[in-house]
Amino acid sequence: MSANSKLGVRVRLLLTILLLLQTTIAFASDLDRPKGHNCELTAPPANSGEEFNHGITLKIYPRAKNISTDYSGCQIVWAPIEKRWSEVIVVSIQAGDPVRLWSPDKSDPVRTSCIYKKGKVIRGDAEHCAAAEFLIVRSLAPGCVEKIKKAVAAGGIGAQRPTGCDYE
Repeated sequence: MSANSKLGVRVRLLLTILLLLQTTIAFASDLDRPKGHNCELTAPPANSGEEFNHGITLKIYPRAKNISTDYSGCQIVWAPIEKRWSEVIVVSIQAGDPVRLWSPDKSDPVRTSCIYKKGKVIRGDAEHCAAAEFLIVRSLAPGCVEKIKKAVAAGGIGAQRPTGCDYE
């Protein structure tokens, strides 16, 4: 093999390595905490929506009803942990379209590596990714979790839902 062809092989190998490195860096940045409007909130604002699961009241901000095609930023779900609010999941949204999930808990890298566009998985294993239609979390109005608990305590599981306490 001539010196010129050895140099050509080395240059192609170097270009391939650089291309792979650039792709890896771009993919890794996709997995970082999202940036944008509301993405850096550390606690839920007073007008956050509510949800409850296994007796725990979760806070959601912004509420799904306030996310339009003009909104780009994050929706955050918090849970009370040790007397403070801790992020459970952050949904990155671009022009009203949820594009990915991020969580400070790194225990489910398959789900947090999924990338979406217009309701379809464009990166990741679609079989193991969260359903796109549930990425933006609908919630109850502030104060509704307590109102529902009181209604159920007074009237049982079939109690009438309090006025203004619908999922939005």
